[in-house]
Amino acid sequence: MLESGQELSARFVLIRRLGRGGSGEVWLARDRADGGKVALKMLPPEWMRHASAIAALEREHAIVSALRHPNILRVQGGLYRTAELAWIAMEYADGGNLSQLRGRPLNDVLRAAVPVASALAYLHAQGLVHRDVKPANVLLMADGTPKLADYDTAGRAGLALDRGARGSPFSMSPQQLDGEAPAPSDDVYALGATLYELLSGYPPFYPDATPERVRTEKPAALPVSVPAGVAELIARMLAKAPAERPAMTKVESELKALANANEHERTEGGRTEAPAVRIEPPSARVGAAGEPLRSEWRRPAGAPAASAHALRREGFRRGLAASAIGIGLLAVFVVFFVLPRWVDGRQPAQSTQTASVPTPSATAERAEEKRTEIDFAALARAKQEAEDLRAPLAERLEKLRTQAVDVWGGAEAERAAEALAAGDKDMELREYMTAVEHFKSVAPLLDTLEQRAGQVLDEQLEAGATALAEGRSLDARNAFELAAKIDPQNKLAATGLKRASTLDSVLELLANAERLEKEGHAQEALDYYRKTLALDPQTTRASEGLARVEARIASDAFASAMAKGFSALASGDHEGARSAFQAAGKIRPNAPEVTQALQQIEQEQRTNVIGTKLRAAQTLESQERWADALKEYRSVLELDSTVAAAHEGVARVSPRATLDEQLELYLTQPERLFSQPVRAAARQTLDRAKSIQNPGPVLQKQITKLRDWLARADVPVSVPLLSDNQTQVTIYRVGSLGTFQQRSLELVPGRYTVIGTRPGYRDVRRQIDVLPGATMEPIVIRCEDRI
Repeated sequence: MLESGQELSARFVLIRRLGRGGSGEVWLARDRADGGKVALKMLPPEWMRHASAIAALEREHAIVSALRHPNILRVQGGLYRTAELAWIAMEYADGGNLSQLRGRPLNDVLRAAVPVASALAYLHAQGLVHRDVKPANVLLMADGTPKLADYDTAGRAGLALDRGARGSPFSMSPQQLDGEAPAPSDDVYALGATLYELLSGYPPFYPDATPERVRTEKPAALPVSVPAGVAELIARMLAKAPAERPAMTKVESELKALANANEHERTEGGRTEAPAVRIEPPSARVGAAGEPLRSEWRRPAGAPAASAHALRREGFRRGLAASAIGIGLLAVFVVFFVLPRWVDGRQPAQSTQTASVPTPSATAERAEEKRTEIDFAALARAKQEAEDLRAPLAERLEKLRTQAVDVWGGAEAERAAEALAAGDKDMELREYMTAVEHFKSVAPLLDTLEQRAGQVLDEQLEAGATALAEGRSLDARNAFELAAKIDPQNKLAATGLKRASTLDSVLELLANAERLEKEGHAQEALDYYRKTLALDPQTTRASEGLARVEARIASDAFASAMAKGFSALASGDHEGARSAFQAAGKIRPNAPEVTQALQQIEQEQRTNVIGTKLRAAQTLESQERWADALKEYRSVLELDSTVAAAHEGVARVSPRATLDEQLELYLTQPERLFSQPVRAAARQTLDRAKSIQNPGPVLQKQITKLRDWLARADVPVSVPLLSDNQTQVTIYRVGSLGTFQQRSLELVPGRYTVIGTRPGYRDVRRQIDVLPGATMEPIVIRCEDRI
């Protein structure tokens, strides 16, 4: 049993087990020779009984020790052996394996694939084929250098192997699955499958890589983010026919070219500096659809923007001024040209101009006369009505003004304000009836405006929401500010105004998040999406992006866990596989892939247990432990009732187990043979035992011993009897002996009952055992107890 701290060959000190697979265990150890760490690939004690396992380790050491390439994991020293262990020492790769590159940027994958292709090309030049290229078999050194490892399945090109098709089902070519001789094209296919897995997250035909699918179907298309040149190379590497796959040297050169091209495209003119983060001017910020926002005409700084209502009011005022000027000119024309002619035509000619013009005193007198003719009661009523009408109208108009009616009220608001002002003017001139008419014209206008306020509120909320969606922060702010003035308690307006105030920062963060997501930097994009939602939780693009990236990260983690599980399963590490699949199940609960994988583990473990039990049953058969063998066969059938070997074993072992049980019963309880029926049954059992062909040593011993017991049971034994000539003596199954003083009988071995009777005395009953070959003591039969 290997354990940490154990010392091997006075040189290597075991630290911890790194893994266990189909070809042994791998332990991390410290090499006393230089104090460094090495990886020991070992055959544990229980494997040392298998010559094939030792031969495989020797073969692997012979292959790897002859290879000299910077990307092939080196062995250190020779093949070490003790009485109980065998191992080889390899350089320790502490950077994990190539599976860590799954989901990483394309250039990272290509840079790692080039040296792997170089190592395989070197291997092919030596006439060797690896035959198990997969991410788990490409180890990474501390500095990230990839090293091709695990040559347990390697073979000479063109030389058929007797080990059948071995390797990962996801990376074996159709020819390898068919058991054909190793060929370099097998490694080309496997490297293509490795690249496919690293770029898509899943190996080809995952999770059901049946031989039929590998032979006939094409793998699913790679993600659209994979450049066409890379996808085309992988497709050629995964071609069904070996002749259609490129040579490994060609693969190496094409991977180098693709890596260089991708690096050039990524670094913008050859510079690798990351672009500085800067705040774009409003005209260059990204809009809702991803395009830059177009620039717009702006007023000079500090100048307020003119609304439609302001423009209409300005036009009305200019029109009113022009009309007033026109009326004034017309009045001048009438006064100076028309009126004199009309007056001259109606009055007699005067000698002087002063006689035709009334004096100021005359005019005042006529006005006074006119006023005295007014109905003062009607005037008072008109004044009261005007005052009653004005107060609520002024209050309503003031409330509308607090709701920014001057901005959205249009002509109705202007006419209402002008009519109210005209009414106030009439009130000053005591033209109360005219004022009433003006005030009455205001009410319908205010009704219209008050009814329109709710509609304008909805329009501004909708306009603000649209502006937010389109990335127009200024328009959104204006719309929501107006909505807040119309209804200061409106929650949508308050929320919208808050969102508009952070919109520019939100758009900047969102643009960075979407760029990082597109470039494949999922974790960084996730951070930016979260910052965006912290500023504005209602940003739909951010919440959708966050969900999308989280799903991608979870999918990558799920795929990584599943791949790790299958890798462990392929290496025979069932506990490691179960742990990985259970981790995948936590990421994606109720995933059918996890259920199937766990079932596969159970099936493999069941198969291993069944194999172990069958071998144990066969060993017990060879030891003639029939009952134990039968128990093992039946336990196999409890695990799987379809195992033919177990059914055959039960049929074969059951009669022998029954016979063995019967023989042992006679041999362990020989006194049972004293009964004639039992002896007859024992002879039949002995005959059955003799009829067994090629009996083993146990059965032969049982036959001999039972035959001896039966023979001895047929030899009579002398039994002396003593009595008193008055007691009548009878022996069951023998007969009445009458009365006597002394007598001797020859009885075959067995158990007998002797009865003595005498009138007036109690009967005497004795039971005697006549043993084969024994010398019997006299048996005394006397009735001496008087009734």
